Amino acid sequence: MHSTEPPPGGRRNHGLKQDTLGVPSIFFYIIAAASPLTVVVALYPIIIGAGNGIGMPGAFVIAAVVLMIFAVGYVAMSRHVTNAGAFYAYVTLGLGRITGLGSASLAIFAYNAIQAGLYGGFGYYAAELLNPVVGVDVPWWVYAFVGLLACLCLGVQGVHSGARVLGVFMTLEVTMITVLSLFSLFGGNVPVSDFSFAPFNPSVVLGGALGVALMFAHASFIGFEGSAIYGEEARHPAKTIPRATYLSIAFMGTLYAVSGWLIMNALGLDRVVAMATETGGNFIFAASDTLIGHNISLLFQTLIVTATFAAIVTFHNNVSRYLFSLGRQTLLWKPLGWTLPHRQTPWVASIVQSVTVGIVIAAFAVAGLDPFATLFTWATGIGTIGVIFSQLVAGVAIFVFFRRSHVDKRRWNTVIAPILAVIGLSGFFILTLDSLDVLLGVEGVTAVVMVSLVFLALLAGMAYGVYLRFFVPGKYAVVGRALNERDLPEPAPEAT
Repeated sequence: MHSTEPPPGGRRNHGLKQDTLGVPSIFFYIIAAASPLTVVVALYPIIIGAGNGIGMPGAFVIAAVVLMIFAVGYVAMSRHVTNAGAFYAYVTLGLGRITGLGSASLAIFAYNAIQAGLYGGFGYYAAELLNPVVGVDVPWWVYAFVGLLACLCLGVQGVHSGARVLGVFMTLEVTMITVLSLFSLFGGNVPVSDFSFAPFNPSVVLGGALGVALMFAHASFIGFEGSAIYGEEARHPAKTIPRATYLSIAFMGTLYAVSGWLIMNALGLDRVVAMATETGGNFIFAASDTLIGHNISLLFQTLIVTATFAAIVTFHNNVSRYLFSLGRQTLLWKPLGWTLPHRQTPWVASIVQSVTVGIVIAAFAVAGLDPFATLFTWATGIGTIGVIFSQLVAGVAIFVFFRRSHVDKRRWNTVIAPILAVIGLSGFFILTLDSLDVLLGVEGVTAVVMVSLVFLALLAGMAYGVYLRFFVPGKYAVVGRALNERDLPEPAPEAT
């Protein structure tokens, strides 16, 4: 006789904890993933120096508009799908099971790559900040592993605890960007009366290396698509997810465009490109000391560490929920679908995700590679390409889903906006592939090999789908049940 009692502790699927997250909490997760301070510190000088120069604010406006249009169809579909594997569910319902599994594999790869890269940035910035203070040359990877353990603890604690931490970190970094912007009105080289709106002039925005500018501007919003991942844990998801998604895109677009416009004007539009080119990654530190003074750059260096950690926590949650979704459906290792009985957190998926990234950190540490120039640049660059590709595939799937299902008759939300989004995202994707030397810091065969990992991730998932279809049809049938999957029964065992 076999016992019918459920296994103890977390060795079963208790589901993710419902009614946990409101609009503010999901908003914090989205903004933390984008990490506005990292954008201001790391990407502003690249866009200004290697992109479209003083047209940088306009590039953020273009990116925000395209992503806001994408969000129209995305949130329209979120009203009909509650699933911890958002892209996976959307693509499965729109383009079929095999493509859906490919999309899941692609999203997991992309988010893991970005998180691994962020650990490189975290270790680098933490070492730069703390080593002079402690007087010991602590390796970057030590800080990275400390951050990994802290992230894992928050992941197991649950999204509500994580949202509180991210709320504090996000508030600090946004406040600092706001303070720098306000000081731009008073402490710059140019009086406010002479501020120019040239950075929004179409001829200026569309000039220079526009592809580089749009590529990095779009990358500055990565993470907003994660809103639907928390649908099962959200309060009133049909309202909460759309509000958090629209609010986050509008907030980030406004913050990036306005702060960039103020800072560049204050430094002088005729001098800011040369300054960004000369100072590189220290551009904002130099700008803050110029505009605010009092060696305020030390505060920015401190906050960039916390901002990077906040982004790490969000991507950890994103990946663990994708793994949980696939584990719950027994499409991957079944324990990935286990949750703790009281906290209802995907603890096994969190551990697996952390171990995976830990192996990458260890590999770069053993190889003695520079954490910023290699791990941060390469991994986040590859991950960015993967996320853009995931968004593009999801955009096509959303359009097809509404054409097949007819559950929503709104023409703008289900036809026009998805088509415009696919066109815009296709443009971003092409521009990104055309600017790999800037994004990855490598070119030629090396760049091609690195980018091929993105397509291999998609093909690997699709190949697994083909395998399930022909050899494990019971599990393959489960792939199609991607709608509101909280209480899915396990597939029947295969006949032998």
